[in-house]
Order: sequence, then C-alpha cells, then structure tokens
Amino acid sequence: MASSLLRTTRSTLFNQLGDFITAIFDSERRTLAQTEFAAVIAFGAQPSLEAVTAYFGDDLHEGDVIAHNDVFSRGNQLHDLGFYAPVFHEGQLIAWVVCKGHQADLGGATAGGYNPRIREVWQEALRVPPIKLYEAGRLRRDLWDLIAANVRLDIVMEDIKSMIGACRLGCRRVTEIVTKYSLGAFTTHMDYVIASSERLVRNEIATWPDGHYHGESAMVSDGVDPFAQYKIICDAVIDGDEITFDFSGTDDQAPGYTNMPSSSAMGAVRIAFLMLLSAGGVGAPANHGLFAPVRTVFRPGSLLDPAYPAATIFGNQMCDEVIESIMTALAPALPERVVAGWNQALGTCYEGIDPRNGSRVVFFGVFQRGGPGAVHGADGFDALGFTGAAGQMRQSDIENFEISHPMLIESYEFLPDSAGAGRWRGGLGTKTARRVLAEQLAGSTLGDDVEAEGAAPARGLFGGEDAGLNTLRIEYPDGSVRLWGSKERIDSFPYGTRVIALMGGGGGFGDPFLRPEEIVAQEVRDEILTTGKARDSYGVVVDELGQFDRSATAALRSTRDSGAQR
Repeated sequence: MASSLLRTTRSTLFNQLGDFITAIFDSERRTLAQTEFAAVIAFGAQPSLEAVTAYFGDDLHEGDVIAHNDVFSRGNQLHDLGFYAPVFHEGQLIAWVVCKGHQADLGGATAGGYNPRIREVWQEALRVPPIKLYEAGRLRRDLWDLIAANVRLDIVMEDIKSMIGACRLGCRRVTEIVTKYSLGAFTTHMDYVIASSERLVRNEIATWPDGHYHGESAMVSDGVDPFAQYKIICDAVIDGDEITFDFSGTDDQAPGYTNMPSSSAMGAVRIAFLMLLSAGGVGAPANHGLFAPVRTVFRPGSLLDPAYPAATIFGNQMCDEVIESIMTALAPALPERVVAGWNQALGTCYEGIDPRNGSRVVFFGVFQRGGPGAVHGADGFDALGFTGAAGQMRQSDIENFEISHPMLIESYEFLPDSAGAGRWRGGLGTKTARRVLAEQLAGSTLGDDVEAEGAAPARGLFGGEDAGLNTLRIEYPDGSVRLWGSKERIDSFPYGTRVIALMGGGGGFGDPFLRPEEIVAQEVRDEILTTGKARDSYGVVVDELGQFDRSATAALRSTRDSGAQR
C-alpha cells in the first residue's frame, strides 16, 4: 500500500517526503501492521477508526471507502485526511485498511493551512466527519464534488485517487491471504503475534524501576504572543509491567493554532515509548500488543486536548515538546535509555504562484533540519529533523524540489558547533540558504526553539551540554534584513529574497571530557567542530589542521575531575 502511494501520487508531500502512513486493523480495531513514514500520524490513526466505526455501526459494505479528518471526532490534524476501507470475507467484516496523509491543501483561510493568524477550527481547513466517499463500490459524486470545491489545488484530488487505490489494493491483498490460509488461521496467527508483542513489552517494562517521575518541556510563542510560554508536563508512573503517561498538569489550551488534539498527542507518546524500547534492544512488531501496557491521560481543555472550536493545525509539531517532557521525566529511572533533548523543529510552508507556468503551489521548506539528542553509547544522528517523522519521512531531492517549486537552494550544509557537546555529542543541525524565484509567494513558520523568542535549547543529559537554537533570517533584495519568528506569516516575499536558516543540534550525553581526543580532532578536520569549541567544551587542544596536542590536552583535561559520568 505504501509503495503504491510513493509511485502513483502527484504531490511531493507524498512521493518525495512520504508524509503519510498505511495500516491494517482487524475487525475489533486492533492494529495488525503499519508503515509509519510519518509516525505521529500512524500512532494516531486508530482513534479515527474508532470514530468511523461508532458513526456507521453495522452500516458497512464491501466496497465502502470512508473519509475522515475531523479533530473533534478523534482525528489528529485536519490536513491529515484519512481513508478507511472495510475488508469482507464471505460477507463477514474481517479487517480495515487505512491510508492517511498530509494534503497540500484542504481549504481554510489560506492555501496549505499553516497560518499562525487563525483562531478557530473553521479557518483552518475543511472538516470531514466520517463520510462514505464510496458506498458499496460506487463513487458518491456529490461528496467528491464537495471536497473538490473546497480545495485550491487539483493535485489534491489526484492524490486522493491514489489513496483510494491503495486502500483497494490493501483490501485485495488481505482477502487473498485469508482465502489462501482460511479466516481461522489468519485470526489465530494475528492473535499470536499481538500477544507476543504484548508479552515482550510487558517483560521489558517489568525490569524498569517502579515509581512516579516528573518531567517538563516548554513551547514558546502561540501565534498570538511570540514570547508566550506554555508548559507541557508529564507525570510518568511505572507500576509493575505497565506505564502511565499523565499530562493533566499541562497548561490550558492556547488562543492561537498551537493546540494538539489528543490523538496526535497519543502518537507522540508512542514515539517516545518506542525510543525507550529500542534503546534496550526490544524490537516488538508495531501492532496492538506493542502499546497494550501503555496508558495516556490528557486533560480536556488543555494544550494536549483542546476544547471545541480551538485551532489545532500546529498540533503535530508539538510532538517535540511531548517527547522531551517524557525523556526528562524518565531520565532518573532509565538513564541508559533516554535521549537527550532534540532540537525543536522549525519548518516553513510557502504558497503562491509559480511564475514559470502560472500555477498555484503549496510546499514546505524541507531543507532545514535540526539535530536529535545523543543517547548512552551513541552520538545523535546528524540533521535527522522532526521527532514526529524522523527516520521515516524522506528528504526531498534538491533538483526535484527546484523543478517543482519556485525556489533555488543555494546551499545546504551542516552547521558547525550546533551540536551539544558530550561523551556522546548531539546530532548536528544545518545551515541553509534559499532564494525566492517568485513575486507572489507567502510563507508561514511552524516550529519552535527560536533564539530571538527566548526559547530554551535542546537539553544535555548527565553532564552533556545543551545545543544551539534556531534562527531564520530574511534578506530582502533592497539590503534590509529581518528575523522570522517561529509562528509568523509573511504575506509577500519580493523576487530574489533570500531565506537563511540556522538550525540547532541535539543535546549531548555524558561528560564531554570523556570523549576520545581522536574523535574530537577528526571532527575539527571535518569542519563540523571549531578549534575553540574543541578546547572549551571537550578540553582538547587542536590546531587548524585538526592535529591535537597530546600534552596540552592532558594538561587541560587534568584541570578538573571529569567525575564518574555515565
């Protein structure tokens, strides 16, 4: 199903970035398998299925395809439109297949949707409660035309065709498996696999120290006040072979678009939980059993479960803050599992007219990636980007990007010294320069960790240093310069405007003085670390050619006791 979307969709959001997911559920809505290119969408897909089944009950038929995105009936984001198709075998409902992905446009006040000026859900995008776009295999043209009338880009309806095609493919393949092996064998096998996953996870949690652990993170700017700060608070409780993540202490919802629906927040919690499992070498299949021992609590009316009619289009981006609060909470309990702070992503979304052909375009400025934090035993990956999709969503090809969008990528490189120092350093951030090649182009930011707004950097752990922050700078053709905030819309960029993005890295882990001198020297030679940073943070004396002075380094490092850092 995922491969078909990569090969048949028209939007670069799908075929280049992979901003979508595919999944299979059984008739009881248990996850059987999924492909999580955008993990925050994948782990929030099941609540939408619950809304779909609650709405239609037994009124389901072979050939139905149901659309849904409504965040107030358990969707994760309005632009993440999902398609749900029931699978039947000999007249019996046996499974569901799902495609869900980010649409380039879905109506609302501005193309692309990420407008920090919006204040309520109706301004964001078309709300789609559960509707049958196909009923018993027959297209509902009235509903198809209703959706098409509310989108600005023809490409969206073409992507929807591909998503429906992927659902048809999924239905066919599941039916083939059941026909080949029998429904009884299929059900018995999946029950066994789910139980196996749950057993693996419960056995792992049982080794974690019981207790109540508290962690916090912060979001800066809400689209209304650029200096407003909101706390995301996690109280994690480990009890035997189960764990609860309670976010009841999180601040109340924001007046702007920086609210996170609970389905999206649950997806973020599950990403953090998978990080903790993976750090311990636990590789359970991603099915219902994986999260059976995990409970999440979100307070209605809070930032992570806002009340109707709150704006929520920014919500997925708050995955960074949710994960950071979990990692800070569990650092005392699981010091060799937690990840140091990630750079909180700072994205850009552009919309306007491409002067080369006069067409309307919506696209993301994907070439600006921050760094993840280090872990015990390993540096953070360089320029991995947003926690909600890091490691799954792909990096667009630069030449393809330039062909498709009116923007020139002048440079894209690692930003030296952006990573937090440590025995294991954080991942590097990037420095990007882009030039606007259109007169009618607007842009909005969707992120955090902007230095000028007073954000806190990605935190180091156990003696590791904090990382750098983000800066977006606009250089206009007339020579004037301005900074671009983390949640701010600019209505027009003159042709030739340059956008400079300096992205921070991830936090370090452990005492930097315990990092091997040879590795520090090599990073100076690779020009990702300056000699000053090598000396001040790592106690390593290196010349401009990357050759380190052993005696001077030993003398410098001996000036303090590095301690028994992890």
